[in-house]
Amino acid sequence: MRTKSISIFNSPSQNSIQDEIIWFPIGVWREVKRIVSTLQRNHTRSVRVGINCSEFTSRHGEIWYEWLMAALEKKFDLELCFDNECGRSSNKAEQRNSFSKIVTYFINTYRDQFNSIELCRNPHDKYIPLTSSKDIHSDELVNAATLAANKGKSITLGGIQGGDFEWLMLLIQSGFLKNVDFIRLDSDGDHWSTSTSFLAETISNVLHENGLSTRVLPTLPDASSESA
Repeated sequence: MRTKSISIFNSPSQNSIQDEIIWFPIGVWREVKRIVSTLQRNHTRSVRVGINCSEFTSRHGEIWYEWLMAALEKKFDLELCFDNECGRSSNKAEQRNSFSKIVTYFINTYRDQFNSIELCRNPHDKYIPLTSSKDIHSDELVNAATLAANKGKSITLGGIQGGDFEWLMLLIQSGFLKNVDFIRLDSDGDHWSTSTSFLAETISNVLHENGLSTRVLPTLPDASSESA
């Protein structure tokens, strides 16, 4: 998982949970109830919830996330963070749910339960370059973000690395990034950029030059289970 995260099996502190993503594995019912109780005792208001797209397309995935969303409903301000790791399987049953279809499902089904959404760039997509700003809607992430914007959701593009720079330039040229509130960088395993701060400054400058208000968020520090 390229996105910085913490495990449900740790007890996250009030400060860390507002920045880090919590991933709730399928079937850990008791652990979800325990962690929700802990968060409420800590007076945590905002929670970033990881949506594992591969798990969602599994046999019990839809039922699990239905239960999970009900367990979190009205307790926290939720941001759903999609890992974009679907659609690579040779299993036809799993392929029927593309990334944009999964995001669409959550928006249409749980539209009033969250206001923010983070859509992560799939690392494999770096090797399927767009050749023109006119081609952006052939990108699953762009399709998902477009729907989210039309539904009034606050959008973050996550998992962005140095190898995504040209892709971002095409999104800027197309005018698409006017729909995006934040770009979250991810230095984990980034072989394209030796300096995250330089990358952040470069992207921020280009956004400003093009009159865009999109903000660049730095790489998140790893959560410490010891401090939790």
